[in-house]
Amino acid sequence: MLKLWNERLRRHQLSQFKYLRLIFNDNFVLAFIVLIGALGFWYSNLLGTIHHTLVLGKPIVIILLFLAVQVGGIATLLEEPDSTFLLVKEKDFYKYFKAAKNYSSFVPIVTLALVNFLLSAFASRGAGLRVIDIVAIAVGLIVYKLAFLNVNLMEFYDRAHFGSISMRLASNILLIVALIVSTYLFSWTMLIVGVVYYLYLNTQVQTLETSGQLQWKLAIETENQRMFRIKRFYNLFTDVPGVNSKIKRRKWLDGLLTPIKPVASNTYLYLFARGFVRNNEYIGLFLRLTIIQAIMLALIDNFYISLIVEMLFIYLVGFQLKPYFKEVMQNLMQRLYPISGKTKIADFTKLSTIILSIQWLISALAILYKFGLSLNSLIIIVAGLAVLIFVNYFYMPRQLKKYLD
Repeated sequence: MLKLWNERLRRHQLSQFKYLRLIFNDNFVLAFIVLIGALGFWYSNLLGTIHHTLVLGKPIVIILLFLAVQVGGIATLLEEPDSTFLLVKEKDFYKYFKAAKNYSSFVPIVTLALVNFLLSAFASRGAGLRVIDIVAIAVGLIVYKLAFLNVNLMEFYDRAHFGSISMRLASNILLIVALIVSTYLFSWTMLIVGVVYYLYLNTQVQTLETSGQLQWKLAIETENQRMFRIKRFYNLFTDVPGVNSKIKRRKWLDGLLTPIKPVASNTYLYLFARGFVRNNEYIGLFLRLTIIQAIMLALIDNFYISLIVEMLFIYLVGFQLKPYFKEVMQNLMQRLYPISGKTKIADFTKLSTIILSIQWLISALAILYKFGLSLNSLIIIVAGLAVLIFVNYFYMPRQLKKYLD
């Protein structure tokens, strides 16, 4: 079983590295650095405004730490044929899952350590916690998360319940209670609860080694869902086989398409617009980036960072729309329409202009909210408009022509 796990882990890591190389290109790294810098600057300014303990300080810390514990699960790397071809090895799978649990503990530990480190300044100023309290809670949360991974493992064997109560639900309730007591009364409570719960669940997990009651369907479905979430993220940056965007009718958005006249010259404009409205991936990407941009511009009061955020996010949305054109062009049926490639590019550029104009208008409102009617507002808004024009009338046509060629 350990040999099987090591082989699958090596194959899985090679696959992940292949996509990570494509994702961490110059554009993404630049956007990531700017985003981190902007958030860091905003966080620093926020801390500067806190001069006494806030009423909502401790509740905010509790909520953020609770959400951080939910990050990460066991990566089993199970495959569909396993339930048939490895059924006879069912009792030996405990060693396989134990190795999977050890591997899967890295991401939760790093996440909790990073979240507690970043939250420590706010917890100290806004929640009135001492450094020793923050460290005790952080260590307790890491131990508790390691115990929580055992709950994931017990679910695969249908053992994760206290009577009629789900062990996952009971664990989350215990976590909330421990966090409340730790932040308001005694900070070492989280560490004590984490250690006791870890020891208890370790004894419970050991009974799975000889149980031979693996829930194959649940375990495989859980792993498929986990991998689909990862691939869907990768698909935002590059083509990933086996990841298809979900399509929804969205009849309530039909009104947005009425301005497009039903004439032959608008064939592809209507096709692109209808597909964008129905496609979860691209309309979701547009909404997420636009909302994030608006929130950042409404919070950041530094002119230069706001200028970079405005220009960068408009460029990112335009850049991420390119794969949609390629996706449509790869459909052989669309070639039946007697429409020239020049018209296809022009129609997609029109749609891109409309989408980026909506984003630009929303960001302009956020800028006016933060800077008011000032020269700084005018410069940022004009800079965003300049990027919009550059993307749609210089960058986009040249890039789209490559897909046609």
